[in-house]
Amino acid sequence: SPFFFLVSQSSPVVVMMTTNTSSNNVMNIAGEEYDIAAAGIEDYGENADGSYDWDVYLFGDGITIDNSTPVGQGAYLYLDLNTNSADGLVAGTYTFAQDRAPFTWVYADACTNFNTSNFNCASGSYYASTGTVVISGSGSSTSVEVNLQDSAGASITASYTGGFSVLD
Repeated sequence: SPFFFLVSQSSPVVVMMTTNTSSNNVMNIAGEEYDIAAAGIEDYGENADGSYDWDVYLFGDGITIDNSTPVGQGAYLYLDLNTNSADGLVAGTYTFAQDRAPFTWVYADACTNFNTSNFNCASGSYYASTGTVVISGSGSSTSVEVNLQDSAGASITASYTGGFSVLD
């Protein structure tokens, strides 16, 4: 956001001007920002430990969800989350774990140029190794706040509020 300095005789005043983009739903992959155009969720059922495997996909411009299938090419962020509910995502903070358990993520990756037709990431993938995913709200007002890093220190963040298309 640009800063403007208004100078008066008594003291300078700093005014911060912000621009509102068309969407507050954004993801940032290694310093590059992408609007989130679609969000999907996939139910993998109950895990051996009694937790439930819910996979979340955030897709940038260029990828749509057509009949429960992602189509197109663009940025994506994938989160393999585990909850304590068979009914879907549960509000809370999810942290990395090697083994599945409620309120953990066991895998997350991001790509800035993913092609859904051949599952190829032309830009190279970023594999998260640390960080948190915070879920709040529910239904069409579910919020997902992602703050992850890969082993090289690249940041993978996202802020999304809305509903999810069910993926097959």
